[in-house]
Amino acid sequence: MNDRRSFLFLWVSQILANAGDVLYIVGLIQIVYASTGSILALTFIPLTITFSRLIGSFLTPLLLHRFALHRILHASMVGKIVVLGAVFLLKDEALLWILLLVSIIAFLDGWAAPVRQAMLPEFVGKVELPKANSLVAISDNTVNLVSWPIGAFFVAYYGGGPLIVITILLYLIGWFLTFGIKPIQLIKKGVHSIREQLSGGWTYSFSNKSIRHILILDTVVAFAGAVWISSILYVYVDTVLGTSEAWWGYINAFYSGGFIIGGYFFAKLSRVSAYWLILIGCLVTGVLTIWFIYPVFAVVALILSLFLGVVGQLQMLAQLMVLQTQTEIDELGHVFSVQTVLTTGAFGIATFLFGWLAEYQGIEVAFYLSAFISIGAGVFALMKRKSLTYELVE
Repeated sequence: MNDRRSFLFLWVSQILANAGDVLYIVGLIQIVYASTGSILALTFIPLTITFSRLIGSFLTPLLLHRFALHRILHASMVGKIVVLGAVFLLKDEALLWILLLVSIIAFLDGWAAPVRQAMLPEFVGKVELPKANSLVAISDNTVNLVSWPIGAFFVAYYGGGPLIVITILLYLIGWFLTFGIKPIQLIKKGVHSIREQLSGGWTYSFSNKSIRHILILDTVVAFAGAVWISSILYVYVDTVLGTSEAWWGYINAFYSGGFIIGGYFFAKLSRVSAYWLILIGCLVTGVLTIWFIYPVFAVVALILSLFLGVVGQLQMLAQLMVLQTQTEIDELGHVFSVQTVLTTGAFGIATFLFGWLAEYQGIEVAFYLSAFISIGAGVFALMKRKSLTYELVE
């Protein structure tokens, strides 16, 4: 490992930041619902977060041309601390103010995601990259799995306000840890116009065959994955399984658990061709999604959710490895900025589409479309198999 100390500081700081991201949303949902009593008002929160993060990621190249990666991460966390403090102080104000502040936090998150991904290969080296990716994936999904029930339990007894204070404390500790991350000296380039700075990453990404194909797969997979949003699963539990609302939580838990297991197995399967992990992931996801529509027994839906999580994580990490190893170090931030914009935009559009299909055409149609798209992604991977590789030798 090239710089174990910086990796550990980055890893722990992002664990705290990810936990805070979940907890503040839980607290915010309770605050908004208590003040408005409107379910429609709650839908504006994920919508605002999605598209504000997209804008932040799109503008990230402007920062990459001016600042070291650790400084961008540092500034993002400081900004989130300040803005979340404003959320706490203005939590009883109009919804418009809350959404404005949430949009700023999500905008700052749009910087952090591509920067973290760009730092990882430099700190761990290619040989250790599969293990590092597995560790990060396992910790991210574990944090999500644990933070939601903890947050829900906390707001039930203490309300959303104190949970936001706890989130601020987590952000503060995470911000302090970023001082332990060493600067990454990227190759300096000439001064470009703002237009060139914003478009340079897109030009580079789509001129490289391997990167272009992975970005297409990432976008398509993100689109298909929108069918697993909580609102559609909530309807699925009622109309398909015919069980209590508790099964909504069970399915989410098994799906997240599958991601954790998949992260563990990826470190063991790092020598398996990325192409096979991607192809199998796409095809198996498509087949299991169709089976998910007709589970026969509710417990089968849980088992399918677990396996969907496992193959989905293996596929996602294989695609990530191709991007990390096929991209020049000074272009990593730009490529991951492009990836975040594409996947966030695709997920946001698909959320509307699948929600509309589930409402007006039946939930089965939404799942069939998702399965068809996943299988189509598998066919695409089969056609482009020669470019879906990564090299682990230093």
